This record gives sequence, structure tokens and C-alpha cells, in this order.
Amino acid sequence: MITCWSVQLPRIVLVTLVAALIVVACTQEPDLGLDLANRTPLSFSFSGRTPAATFEILELPRTNPLSKTDPFSFTGETIWKISAPEEIKGGKWPGVIYGEVPSGFSQTVPDKGSPPKLGENRLYAARIVGDRDAKTTLFFEIRNGKPVNVTDKLFDR
Repeated sequence: MITCWSVQLPRIVLVTLVAALIVVACTQEPDLGLDLANRTPLSFSFSGRTPAATFEILELPRTNPLSKTDPFSFTGETIWKISAPEEIKGGKWPGVIYGEVPSGFSQTVPDKGSPPKLGENRLYAARIVGDRDAKTTLFFEIRNGKPVNVTDKLFDR
């Protein structure tokens, strides 16, 4: 004879296990994070547990409206690229100011000198690239001399 309790127990265990997995997943640090400081000079901060070795800024063709830019498949010209001396977890990366190479890092684009000045109403992508093809991209423009994160505008479809 099967009792009501013996039928309910597996369900209770399963629901508890699923709830625990959801809590653990939601509290995990993101793989690789990138944030734009809304100030001048243009600054970026990083987060995450995935090791990363490079950070780059690309200038992209400007679309009107921005939502016509495909945020998953885009082409552009890399105008500034820096590399860490070794892969560093995203959360351990130092803050980066555009055009200033952090101590111990190297600049690969441009090969000499400072990167170009960023222009008004142009579209840029900042990207940190980690191992296992992990990458995080943030899209921004310069408006009235200040950086503006426009990533959400690219996803307005």
C-alpha cells in the first residue's frame, strides 16, 4: 500500500533541490562584466570570475536608428587595444581610462602613441575578451563631451 506521504516526499525533495539550484545560480558572479563610468575621462570597470587577457575599443558604422545595429554580429575598426601580462579574472582587472595603459599591461593598437580622440555621435564598442570565447561588449557614444551607454538602444527591436 502506497501512502500519501511516500508519493509527496519525492516531489518535495525535487522542488527543494530545484529551488536551491536557482538560488545558487542567481548568487553567482557573472562570467565577465563591463561597466562605463558616466564621467570624463572615459573610464571602464570590470567584474566577473572568468579570466580575460584583452580589452579593446572599436569604432562601428553608425546606424539610424541604433536598433538596426546587430549587437551580436558587428564589424568595426579596433582603435585601442590593451593586453594584460597574463589572464586575470574580470573582477581583478584594474579600472581603465581610455588611452591610459595600466601598469604591467601593454598596448597593441595603435602600435605607437595614443589612440584617436573619440568623436561626437559616433558609435563605439568596448569589449573585454576572456578565455573559452567569453566576451562582454558595451556600446557607447560621446554626447556633449560625455560618454553615454547606448547598449539598451541596440536591443530595442
